[in-house]
Amino acid sequence: MPSRRADPFRWDALVRLTHWGVAAACVANLWFNEAGETWHERLGYLAIILISVRLGWGLSFARGHARLSSLIPNRVEFRQQAVALRERTPPVPGHHGSGKLAVWALWLIILATAGSGWFQNTELGFELGADDWHQWCTWALQAMIALHLCAIVYTSWRQRDHLVARMLPARRRATPARQETHS
Repeated sequence: MPSRRADPFRWDALVRLTHWGVAAACVANLWFNEAGETWHERLGYLAIILISVRLGWGLSFARGHARLSSLIPNRVEFRQQAVALRERTPPVPGHHGSGKLAVWALWLIILATAGSGWFQNTELGFELGADDWHQWCTWALQAMIALHLCAIVYTSWRQRDHLVARMLPARRRATPARQETHS
């Protein structure tokens, strides 16, 4: 029977769930929902909740490269990343230095977008022009999403690794059918 060891390159189920949930909420709100619609607001709140769950998970029960402490970049990682730009390096679990910064930037921009969306519906937010802040955040978010997708394609090609597969559910290995003997 094959061992059920965790794949060091695959993200855990909660990380994958929150990632795809936030991605779906952002895509729906940026390109399919109209601002001010009930679903637009609900998906903004959902994004806040999912990021909060991910942050809580990363601080408490997550293991390995899913822990928030592992998402703090250091100089060594940036040097290794610079070497990786010059020569192909084997894939490693988790994110490299600039990828770690991008994770934090995406989370902050998504929270700022959702927060400014909520704030623009308040009297103070209306007076302070939160609708402009919300629009700026949506442009920044779209730019970060584009950068994220380009980085995935480039890094997958550079490392000869399928990074998207790390965020997909694990495929179960087919077990050989039992052979019955007929006598």
